[in-house]
Amino acid sequence: NEATTDAAFWALVNEIDHAEANDLPLSTNVTQMIHTVFDADMKHLLTREKQTTNVTCMQPDDGIGLEGAAKKMNYIFDDGDHKNLPITEGRKCEGGNCCDKCSRNVFPTFASMDESSMKTFPELAKLTFNELEKVSAGTIVQFVRLIERVRRTIAHEYGLPLKTILPLQAYSRKYVAGTTQKGGGGGEGDFVTLHTDEATHA
Repeated sequence: NEATTDAAFWALVNEIDHAEANDLPLSTNVTQMIHTVFDADMKHLLTREKQTTNVTCMQPDDGIGLEGAAKKMNYIFDDGDHKNLPITEGRKCEGGNCCDKCSRNVFPTFASMDESSMKTFPELAKLTFNELEKVSAGTIVQFVRLIERVRRTIAHEYGLPLKTILPLQAYSRKYVAGTTQKGGGGGEGDFVTLHTDEATHA
């Protein structure tokens, strides 16, 4: 059950902390346990609520002339202008043939409150793999755990080999919505109402 999985997670975190504190190599049991936790997480997720909505895929509208092309550039310089990006129906997949519809799957409990707690994992508010010197082992392993859950969910939902789903870039950042928009980059309060990132790989 999920309680047993969480207990296993904290046991391996404690093992990592012990090894680091005593300048010891990690036991092979740690890597095996990590994979066991990953496998169990996916089994638990598949028992949770999933909301599936069939949606018409949309893409940027390339046939709108010079004025429209200029308007398309606005969203690059102003996060608040994303909602005004001209779009049209259809998908645009590099090197592939795509259908004109896809599904949007929502897992309301993809990550529990405990798994994303800023009290338990405070560094999740702003974490990248480039700055881990002062990040606890618990937060690092939990971050990887959540990324692995995303990876396995993608493979499961779209019938793809797991080895082909590669997280080329991953980071976490805290956002709290407000009422006005003055830019992106992480934060909370009235200056954050909408944030998106351009996809560099698909």
